Amino acid sequence: VLIPVMAIEGEYTEFCEYETPVLGFICHASGILTKAIRVRKAAGDKLCLSFGIRRMHPALSPFIDFYAFMGGCDGVSSITGAEAINEKPKGTMPHALIILMGEEEAWKAFDEEMPPEVPRIALIDTYGDEKIQAIRAVETVKNLTGVRLDTPGSRRGDMGKIIQEIKWELKIRGKENVMIFISGGLDEYEVKKLKSAGADGFGVGTSLSNARTVDYAMDVVEVEGKPCAKKGKYGGRKRPFYCEKDRVFVVKKFEEESPFCPICKEKMESLFVQYIKDGEIVYEFEDIRKIRKRILKQLEKFSLENFEI
Repeated sequence: VLIPVMAIEGEYTEFCEYETPVLGFICHASGILTKAIRVRKAAGDKLCLSFGIRRMHPALSPFIDFYAFMGGCDGVSSITGAEAINEKPKGTMPHALIILMGEEEAWKAFDEEMPPEVPRIALIDTYGDEKIQAIRAVETVKNLTGVRLDTPGSRRGDMGKIIQEIKWELKIRGKENVMIFISGGLDEYEVKKLKSAGADGFGVGTSLSNARTVDYAMDVVEVEGKPCAKKGKYGGRKRPFYCEKDRVFVVKKFEEESPFCPICKEKMESLFVQYIKDGEIVYEFEDIRKIRKRILKQLEKFSLENFEI
C-alpha cells in the first residue's frame, strides 16, 4: 500500500486550486532533502556546504538551501538561503579573484581584507599543479585554514591520489591541520570516495539543486464518507504508523487505533499531525535546527542504500 504523507479534508472546491503548488513544494523539497541526506551520510563528520544555487533560477535559492541545510549540509552559499535558515552564508574565494589578481596576490588580499571569523581557504587549482600550489599557499598565508580544489572533470585525473599527495606535502611541512576542500561535479558517491582518500570538506552543487524529485501524487479517496479512488490507488481515508525500533511502516484506515508492530509487538506511532483546522494553523512549527538534528540522529541507523530514489 502506498504510504500517505498528507491528508486534506473539506470542500474540494476550497482547496483544489492548491493541488499543483502543494505537489510542487513537497516533491521538489523532498528530492533536495533526500539528496542532502545521502551526501551527509557519505561525508560523515566532514564539512559539507550547499553550492547548488547557481544551477537553478535565483528565486529558488532560499528554497534549495533551506532543504539542503535541513538534510545535513553544514552551511549554504547563497545570501537568501542563509537568511532563510538564519545563518551566515559560507563559501570560498572565486576563480575570478585569482584570474584578476594572480594567485599569491589574491590569497594575500583575501587574508588581509576578510573579517577574522571567515576561514582562510585558498583556491589553488586555477592554473598550476594542485600539489605545488598547495605548498605555495601555506607559505604565503600563515593562518591558512584550508585549500580548495575545483579542478574541472576534463583535467582532474585521479583526484584521490592528488589529495593524498597534497596531504603528504602539507604534513612534512608541519601543516597537517590545513584542510583539503573539494568542489565541482560532486555527488554522494564522489564524496564517499574522496573522503576515503583524505578530503576534509566538500562543496556540493548541481546534484543537490538538481536532485531527482520524489514523485508524490494527490488523489481524492473519499467523497461524503464513501471510499473512492481512481484505478491504481487505494480508496478511503488512511494514515501511516511507524515503529522506530524496527523501522516498520503500517497503513491503516483513518479511524483505526494504533496497531502493534509485527516484529517487536509494541504499539506503533501515528505519523499524522494536524497542521490546519478550520482554516487556521494549529501547529507550532519547529526551528529548522531541531528538525535537522532529528534527521541526523535518525540517519545513524541507515545506509546510503536506504535513501535511493
